[in-house]
Amino acid sequence: MVDCAGAALGAAFGELFGLVKHLVMTIAAFRSQLKKIKATLVSIEPIIMDINKFNDQLHRGPEEMAPIKELLDEGKRLVDKCKKIHALNLCMKYRHSRRLTAFNAAVVEKFQLYMPLLGVRDGKETLVGVNEIGEDVKELKEWFVRVNGRALQSELETSSDLAVPAAPDFFVGAEVEASLRKLKEQLLEEGASVIVVTAPGGCGKTTLLKKLCHETAIKGKFEDKIMFVPISKKPNLTDIVQKMCQHNRLPVPKIKSEEGAVYCLQQLLNKIGQSPVLLVLDDAWKESESIVDKFVCNDIKDYKIVVTSRYEFPHIRPVHHLNPLTHDEAVELFHRCVTVDDRSMRPPDTQLLNEIVEHCKRLPLVITVVAKSLRGKNYAFWKKKLNELSEGHSLLDLETEILACLRKSLDDLDGDPSIKERFMDLGSFPEDCKIPATALIDLWVELYKLDFDGVRASTDLHELDYRNLADLVSPRRDSRDDTDESYRSHYVTQHDLLRELAMMECDQGEVVNRERLILDLMANNFPDWWREQKQQPLCARLVSISTDGKFSTPWPNLELPAAEALVLNFRTNMQTKTYALPEFIANSPKLKALIVTNYSFFPTELGNFHVIGSNLRRIRFERVTVPFLNMGKICLQALEKISFFMCDIGQASTSNDAKISDAMPNLKELDIDYCNDLVRLPDGICEIKPLQKLSITNCHNFFALLEQIGQSTSLEVVRLNSCTVLSLLPDSIRSLQNVRLLDISECLIMSALPDQIGQMVNLKRINIIGCPKLYGLPKSIVKLRNLRKVVCEKEKAVMWGALKNTLPSLDITLFEEEPNLGWLGHDSFRRRT
Repeated sequence: MVDCAGAALGAAFGELFGLVKHLVMTIAAFRSQLKKIKATLVSIEPIIMDINKFNDQLHRGPEEMAPIKELLDEGKRLVDKCKKIHALNLCMKYRHSRRLTAFNAAVVEKFQLYMPLLGVRDGKETLVGVNEIGEDVKELKEWFVRVNGRALQSELETSSDLAVPAAPDFFVGAEVEASLRKLKEQLLEEGASVIVVTAPGGCGKTTLLKKLCHETAIKGKFEDKIMFVPISKKPNLTDIVQKMCQHNRLPVPKIKSEEGAVYCLQQLLNKIGQSPVLLVLDDAWKESESIVDKFVCNDIKDYKIVVTSRYEFPHIRPVHHLNPLTHDEAVELFHRCVTVDDRSMRPPDTQLLNEIVEHCKRLPLVITVVAKSLRGKNYAFWKKKLNELSEGHSLLDLETEILACLRKSLDDLDGDPSIKERFMDLGSFPEDCKIPATALIDLWVELYKLDFDGVRASTDLHELDYRNLADLVSPRRDSRDDTDESYRSHYVTQHDLLRELAMMECDQGEVVNRERLILDLMANNFPDWWREQKQQPLCARLVSISTDGKFSTPWPNLELPAAEALVLNFRTNMQTKTYALPEFIANSPKLKALIVTNYSFFPTELGNFHVIGSNLRRIRFERVTVPFLNMGKICLQALEKISFFMCDIGQASTSNDAKISDAMPNLKELDIDYCNDLVRLPDGICEIKPLQKLSITNCHNFFALLEQIGQSTSLEVVRLNSCTVLSLLPDSIRSLQNVRLLDISECLIMSALPDQIGQMVNLKRINIIGCPKLYGLPKSIVKLRNLRKVVCEKEKAVMWGALKNTLPSLDITLFEEEPNLGWLGHDSFRRRT
């Protein structure tokens, strides 16, 4: 009986899928809607097939899948009807197009609201494997048998931490092209293998692999099973394995030991190894050799590992050596990088250029940085740069020489010392991490007293990117928000050598006199100067402290009378229940910005929360447990912006007198992103009169905006995108007459705009992408005389187009994106069902 049920579901899906694929090619009238349905079916096909397989193996009945089969059968009848509607029957075409669109939305909604589909699939698959697990891994069994086990706490929809970075715009060098071809051939061969790509730092190893992973043939073979893993000097196997689970949309285990991480890694590889897998281990150090060995698994038939490293690993073959550019290739790269706005620029002197290129050791990274520092400069500046690069060259080894070249490129940045200052600040964050652009903006706004909105700070970000001193990465989906430069999804990365250079610059001089104090604490090993009883007050304005999972000692005292910004980076292990904030925070009178980031996978509770002082203006929390309502118990009179990213903040306070509005009366911006336990905001938020920006995004359990929101009359920006169970906006939103941006994109079940939205007289832009149930507009919409832009899909443009006569300045921007059902693996959906 079970086999028949599974076969029936598979047959229903196969019939619908086959029919849709056929009609996409033959029925032009409904091609747009059918393409969307096809893309959705492609996304859910492997999930349905896996559920059938494991239902059969576990002898489960057909009941749980009956609604899905009914929906597929209904879809088949609906799609089949496309053949019977004549292309000139415009009325029937319109009605049937809407039905097809509604069906596609129903499939998404069914998978979102009816059942935790990925949880069922993953749980059933792992249950099959549990029967074979030995007693020696008993604790890990509990993870595998959890049908509704915890998935990724906050899976990013646009990319995971292991997604392949963007490919470079151009390549220079015949050898690079040859290397690309050779590596591609090796990866396209059948079988398991490990390849090492080795070269000195700055030769372009990582750039080569980025390009390789974006090759059509490689993407075609490995599809979504390409993982780009930064290894760095201090690799954390537990963290890497958890991110690999996240990348593959699998439940993320809570791992207590390295042995447990190895076990989970093998289980993961066995699971995903049914199709080809490509793993890039980028920038592996000599000390990381044992970590690299743990990823090798010869039992998987088509599993490729590519390791990039400055070193060779004697027991790993084949080895591919990437050499520096030839002189002519280096000159070509230099010409490209010194060019401004696509206008070819003649160097002041050919011989001068040749000498500069040679002093750059023909290494792409050095050439790029030095060339960009010479853009638009005259002969005297070029000559000065050559003299600087020539000093002491013969006395240095290659890596030190590279750093020396890069360092000299920082000495004169258009006479603007702020660029070097911003560059050095990047060392405050751990190596090989994606630094949130908003974290840097918060840091710089307070540290350098810039404008509140961060316009100047964002300009500095672009300046670092322009000079190749850092990479500012903008996810593709952010293109829809091009006039609202919030940089909320942007992040910054930096080459390892450039980070080493930033650290070198920060570490100049005596510790007590440094403007930046950057400490990396391993276990409980504090520097001697910190442990001394008679400490001198430190002069640092920016303090960054990073701790690993072995850190447990109470914080020694630290005197920071001049500190204006504190960055705390930490990791925890499974035994660590809380992370205690340092007591010295309370005794830092000038502290304006606090950034607390947990680099472990799951949120950790913050201890010593009371030390946060009333002088702080900006606070950013990432992956921590900090009940929002309990913040009403502390005094944050100066606080202007607070951000929560991937945090647990929804726990209610038991105190009746803990009012948020009293705790932070001057708050201007509240940013809550990927906080899945948030159901609603505390009432007191609406009593904060200065509040100008409210962003609640990717919070999949947030179901209602407070009716009292109409009291927040200072609001200018309201972002609610990707709150997938938010069904309506309160009528009181009409009172928000200063709001200029409203973003409700991907609010999947929102069915209508407020009747009196027309009273939001200063509304200039609405983002309304991915709202499948939203049809029709309220009559008052014609009163939005200042509305200038609506961003929506093509099928929604018709209802907005009717406003063009009334609102002639309205620009309707179309947004098209393939359906992405990655969020179906999100833990929040599993809990709801």
